[in-house]
Amino acid sequence: MSERRRFTPPAGQVHRFVDANGVTWVFTPRGQVRQSEEGTHVTLLIESPWESRVASCPRSEWVVEKPDYLRILADSVPAGGSRGRSAPNSTEPPRDEPGF
Repeated sequence: MSERRRFTPPAGQVHRFVDANGVTWVFTPRGQVRQSEEGTHVTLLIESPWESRVASCPRSEWVVEKPDYLRILADSVPAGGSRGRSAPNSTEPPRDEPGF
């Protein structure tokens, strides 16, 4: 059985974006994409201090100087989720956890 290795993108591919609420989102390319999107798309892991999301983005929109982070974030789904299931409608951080 082959061992799966964690994909570590080159440092220049990791992007940070601060939204209007001051939340920092980190966009990291993942090593795998859907078979039908291989070569044309990038799968992104998008993380904030209290949320993880996943998005598939056309490669041509990711390799530009300043990607449209808001659009990519809007098209993302919760990590481990799918488009067939809805996510909670809360954008607030959990109140019972200490600040980050």
